Amino acid sequence: MKRLFITGLALCIGLLTFAQEAVDFRLTPEIGKPLNINMLLKTDVEGPQDVIMDMNMKMEMTPASKEGENYTIESAVRQIKVDLNAGMMTLSYDSEVESTDPTAQMLGAEFSKLLNQKITSVVTEKGKTVDISLPAEFSSQGFDPNSFANMSPSFPDKAVTPGESWESISEIPDHPLLSKVEMLSTYREKNAEGYVIDVKGKVLDASGNEVGTIVGDYTLDQDTHYTKSSNLKTTIETQGAKIVSEVEMNVIAE
Repeated sequence: MKRLFITGLALCIGLLTFAQEAVDFRLTPEIGKPLNINMLLKTDVEGPQDVIMDMNMKMEMTPASKEGENYTIESAVRQIKVDLNAGMMTLSYDSEVESTDPTAQMLGAEFSKLLNQKITSVVTEKGKTVDISLPAEFSSQGFDPNSFANMSPSFPDKAVTPGESWESISEIPDHPLLSKVEMLSTYREKNAEGYVIDVKGKVLDASGNEVGTIVGDYTLDQDTHYTKSSNLKTTIETQGAKIVSEVEMNVIAE
């Protein structure tokens, strides 16, 4: 009986140790291997002019090269669908469907410019975006580069176990209203899908005042620590308007 008890206790300790195994998160994507991604962007603006926009994009993302600790990631939108509601006006565009509606054609003339344009970002092994370059077509449509800078959470400098948290700060360059994001990330668990990291943070303006919040989670591939899926919700209140943006991303299985 004593031997059985000791064996059982050792087994329990072994399982506990395995469950709490520390992970040194570090991006190791395969260079040259493209990933197909679904990105859903929902934007709700409450203000003098209320706007609701749902945008669904199918993208191709390829780790093109690595230099030192930095990866260069090249992405492009292959398909796009937009539903826009602005006051009394409702418009839709689908790049896969030819429309005969004049207003839809006008919307399509703008959003079709986004197709197959190269987006280039530089990301460190630890998930920090150090540079991102959007084509002029995206800037003209009011795209925030940070929508594409959150493809990966930031990783800590040391190995962590479930329940451990770490802080990071991301600057927002060339933004007229916002200056930086202070983020708290927590390694929640490892499950059948991969590693799950929860994030929450606050958005600051140029004066250091909190004007928004971010909350969400990432699920990472067990081998490459590349994002398999993510859900992020950003809420910003500034200049009399409230902007709620939700971004959902999923890698399409081959």
